[in-house]
Amino acid sequence: MDIPSLLLMLLGMAAVTYALRLVFFLPGVGDRLPPRLRQAMTYVPVAVLTAIVVPEVFLTKGQLNTDLLNPQLWGMLATGAVMWKTARLLLAIGAGMVVYYAIRLLIA
Repeated sequence: MDIPSLLLMLLGMAAVTYALRLVFFLPGVGDRLPPRLRQAMTYVPVAVLTAIVVPEVFLTKGQLNTDLLNPQLWGMLATGAVMWKTARLLLAIGAGMVVYYAIRLLIA
């Protein structure tokens, strides 16, 4: 994906996320939304983050990469595991980076 397309996609996702969150701060607007829609809107940030992360992990040069030696996959899994167990974001990011670079060094 080229840089302008990537930036346009990121800006679009940010605008949608911001607009959906803004609805709750406008007087009376958030109260009129159906409860199921309000509940569904809480998942928008997670969906946007997933839309950004998954292609970066599983696509290499436009090709699907499900190889077990995929360093991005192991970094993502390590980050998720540490975050799940400790709920410490910086520790999870650091652990993911360490695993990612360790795998890259091992397969290089």
